[in-house]
Amino acid sequence: MLEHYQQTTHSIALSFSDLSVWCFACDSYLDAQLIQQLRPFHETAYILKFGQAPPFRSVESSRVEDKPAMDVPSSS
Repeated sequence: MLEHYQQTTHSIALSFSDLSVWCFACDSYLDAQLIQQLRPFHETAYILKFGQAPPFRSVESSRVEDKPAMDVPSSS
């Protein structure tokens, strides 16, 4: 894949083994379920591999945030 990137400057590759998406230009993995332009490709690969549509995460569950703890009233 690296050789293909160097020859064509196609910077994104999808691994069929684990359906991960790698960006050679960024040198990092991309979240294909959150990046709207990648979602159709990821979904097609998932269907070809598993024979069914992938379960999609909601945007809210994909974000990592520190949220303040909420006070829970005691039952006594």
